[in-house]
Amino acid sequence: MDSNNMNNYQQSYSQQPQYQQTPQAQYQQPYGQQPYGQQPYGQQPVYNNAGAAPLIPDQYKPIRAWGYVGYMFLFSIPLVGLIMLIIFSFSDENINRRNYARSYWCVMLIGLIFIIVLSIIAAAIGVSIYNMF
Repeated sequence: MDSNNMNNYQQSYSQQPQYQQTPQAQYQQPYGQQPYGQQPYGQQPVYNNAGAAPLIPDQYKPIRAWGYVGYMFLFSIPLVGLIMLIIFSFSDENINRRNYARSYWCVMLIGLIFIIVLSIIAAAIGVSIYNMF
């Protein structure tokens, strides 16, 4: 390159508009002073009750899986289970237990209807338990 071309290149480069670089701090909030409702990227939100279990009233506390198994065994006891089933169906102490007792009633009713229908069909066909043995 000759010196004449070099001078033209330097002049054209110097005539290009120069962009002023703005510091990044102008657009970024200082640490810990984020606008309301916005979390910095990559950080977990901070809650007031971090690590604490939610406060649920006793009436709405869920029943654990073994609790359902225990209630199933309790309801299957002949007379005591029927009494406890009636008590739990109308109790407001725990909503989940009340709903489970009511659903147990529904299952018992469906089973009873199923047995009655099968008995009627068997009687209509002429099947007798006494003839089988």
